[in-house]
Amino acid sequence: MRYLVLGAIDGLITAGTISAALLFRGGRMELELALSIAVIVATINALTVMVAEFSQQLREVREVSYKLSLREERLQWTLLHTRAVYASAKSALLNFIASLLGASTILLAAVFHPDAVIPAAVVTILVASFVTSRESLVEFLQFAAMVALAVAVGVAVGLAFPIIT
Repeated sequence: MRYLVLGAIDGLITAGTISAALLFRGGRMELELALSIAVIVATINALTVMVAEFSQQLREVREVSYKLSLREERLQWTLLHTRAVYASAKSALLNFIASLLGASTILLAAVFHPDAVIPAAVVTILVASFVTSRESLVEFLQFAAMVALAVAVGVAVGLAFPIIT
C-alpha cells in the first residue's frame, strides 16, 4: 500500500515540478513529451523503490538468518534472499504503475486540456489521501494538506528552475 501511495504522489510531484514552467507560461505539452516524462518519472521512482526495498529486505534476512543459526552470518543465497528479491520487485512494479498514473494525471491533462491540470492534481491528491487515511477524516485532511503543500513546493521549484521552456 505504501508504495502505491508513494508512487502516485512521487509521480504527481515530479511531473508537476518538471512541467510547471511550461504549463504556467502558456506552453503546450505534446503527447509524446508527456508520455516520455511519465515513463521516465515512473521508472526512476520504481528503481529507487527496488533498491531501497531490497536493502530493507536484506537487513531483515540477515537478522532472521542470524537468529536461526545463532552464529556468524554466512554468505550464501537462501530462499529468504529469493523472497526478498521477489518482494522488492513487486513493490517496485506497484510503485511504477502508481507513479505512472500519478504523473499521467498532470501530463495528460496538460496535453488534452491545459486548464484541467489543477483539477487533475486536486483529484489525485484527494484520491491518494482517501486511500491512505483509512476512513479517518483527520488523517485524510492532514495527508491532503501535506501532499498539496508538497505539490505546491514542487511546482514552485519547477517554476524557479525550469527544465522545459
